Amino acid sequence: MKTTRIISIILGIILLGSACNTSFDIQKEINKAVKAGQTELFIPAGRYEISETIHLDGVENLTIKPEESGKVVLTSGMALSLGDFTCVDEEKGIYEISLSKLKSDPWPDSFRGYAGWPEVYISGIPMQLARWPNEGYTKIDSVINRGSIPRQDDSINIGGSFISKEFVSNFSSLVTRHLGEADPEFTRDVTIFLGGYWCYKWYDEFMRVESINRETGEVKMAAPHRYGIGGPSGGLFYAINSPDFLDIPGEYFYDNKTGTIRFIMPEQLFENRDLFEEGYKNISIEISWRDFTMMDIQNCSNILLDELKFSVHNGLALKLSDSDSVRIQRCNFNRLAQSAIEISGGSYCGVIASEINLIGATGISLDGGDRPSLTPAHHYATKNKIYDFARHILTYAPGVKLTGVGHIVDQNSFFRAPHNAILFTGNDHLIERNVIRFVCLNTSDAGAIYCGRDWTMGGTVIQNNVIKNLGQASHHHNWAIYLDDLVSGIDVLNNIIEDCPSGILVGGGRYNRVVGNKIHNCPKASIMYDARGLGWYTQYIDDPDNELWQRLRAMPIKESPWKDRFPWLQDIPDDDPGIPKYVIIKDNKLEKTVDPEIHPTVFEYGEVEI
Repeated sequence: MKTTRIISIILGIILLGSACNTSFDIQKEINKAVKAGQTELFIPAGRYEISETIHLDGVENLTIKPEESGKVVLTSGMALSLGDFTCVDEEKGIYEISLSKLKSDPWPDSFRGYAGWPEVYISGIPMQLARWPNEGYTKIDSVINRGSIPRQDDSINIGGSFISKEFVSNFSSLVTRHLGEADPEFTRDVTIFLGGYWCYKWYDEFMRVESINRETGEVKMAAPHRYGIGGPSGGLFYAINSPDFLDIPGEYFYDNKTGTIRFIMPEQLFENRDLFEEGYKNISIEISWRDFTMMDIQNCSNILLDELKFSVHNGLALKLSDSDSVRIQRCNFNRLAQSAIEISGGSYCGVIASEINLIGATGISLDGGDRPSLTPAHHYATKNKIYDFARHILTYAPGVKLTGVGHIVDQNSFFRAPHNAILFTGNDHLIERNVIRFVCLNTSDAGAIYCGRDWTMGGTVIQNNVIKNLGQASHHHNWAIYLDDLVSGIDVLNNIIEDCPSGILVGGGRYNRVVGNKIHNCPKASIMYDARGLGWYTQYIDDPDNELWQRLRAMPIKESPWKDRFPWLQDIPDDDPGIPKYVIIKDNKLEKTVDPEIHPTVFEYGEVEI
């Protein structure tokens, strides 16, 4: 019964991806509808394989939706079947295909998370680029040279080096096969990329291996890591995309020179292949390789996209800029190598009641409003289901990212992600009634809701959210709500935090309110409010070129509305900037968790009841 149900689900996915509608040109029909003054465009059911961006520019008052509910799929991926592939090893379920259109340039020497390789989906199941080890990470034994540190304006561009005998010993056969036994160091022919957390477990990056010494175990990198190699929670990495790594079901290897993809069938399909009979050869295989924006909407107003599906694509799915009252409603964005939706400029645009999953980077980005005048954009993300995001870029690729002024993130569900659910900068955002579960799963020193390093970030309210089941961290804690490095002017009100390592962290700052929150079963920390501006962070406060001071100078704090809304910002330079003043912490309820850790200066200069 269980097997039959699995096959039924798989066959359902196959049928969804089987038909391609070539008789209806969406761009041409949009242009015709606009020219005719239509207010609605109904798209016939089908799978639409597009090869270039669909544009809406200067369009007003138009609804675009399927003729049949949920039956329109926009994709740039190619639809194949297993029968289009050559069987390399029938017993192991290994297949391959070579296509000239899949050839591509070499990857850069360093990149965050993704470098444009084709992605493979078999019966809807995303395949994993072959890697070693198959799960988790291997470790650096010792650092020889940290290399350049671009984060510190080091532009020498020297890659670091380290010892990792486990990594080198596992690939001695690869080195021998390519270069023979004579030379212990190889620097040619074999291209290996290592990805992971090189310094901190909150910043991931891939880098190309320059050379490996089999005798000493030394590995030299071709490019520097942003923070340098070696750090308190770094030194964790894995290798990707060598044919030697292709060893378990669900993996594939990609050769950019020949356009070859070789994969091992997913286990649940391969083990039940006899149940398919002849249908096994017709299993749907989709490959995405094109990188362009699928739909670009600019300078438009009163547009509704309803019940469209954007799927199997290697670029941004939807870009919306400088538009007013554009609503993305009941849409589905899935199996995307990069981000799903970017909204910038304009006002009152948003995403509502949509589903976003299996995304390589960020789900929804909202950017708009004017900070100098504190004019809100009123963009929104409401009642969406966002999960399995940040598949490639593991850090700072949240479910929703806010930049600017006056966005709303309300009643969304977030789950399964390695790092943040919501990341924000700017002012006057409302983050409320969201449910966040199982995020920060592969990081440390992170927050499910996070902002940092800005005195001028006042006006945002984080309230009535439910945050549960965050990942554990081996170094610094992961927090449900994290206001980092002297962020000020934020309200954290009436949130429920359960079964997380830690609850709420405020890293210094002033005029923050932490009121009415319920924290249950957070064993490492409940509420922590520190005074880092008097300790290790003093070096940054003493530096007039530090980001805090730059951001303070960038805002017109002596002019309206800033001087009216945040008069205290003018006093910071002369008001002991490192001291966390004018804080309110009260009416929080703690159950089965540790006591709060509040620095004495917070008591001295604020209102604290615990």
